[in-house]
Amino acid sequence: MSSIDVALVPSDTLLHALGVMERYRVWLLPVVGEAGCLVGLITRSHVLGAWKVDPLLPVSLVMMACGS
Repeated sequence: MSSIDVALVPSDTLLHALGVMERYRVWLLPVVGEAGCLVGLITRSHVLGAWKVDPLLPVSLVMMACGS
C-alpha cells in the first residue's frame, strides 16, 4: 500500500489544482474525500478544458469520479 503525498479535495479550485500540478510537476492528481478515500482523479486536460468557464470552479465539477 502506498501513501498519497499530494492530493486535492473536491472543493479545491481549478486554479489551486493547476498550481499544485505545476509545483510538483505532475499531470494527474487524486481527489480525496473527508475520510481521505479516493473519490476521483483530475488531469491537467480537465483543468485546462474548464479554465475558460471559470478558474475558480471546484475540481468536483470536472474530475473523473471513481466508480463511474
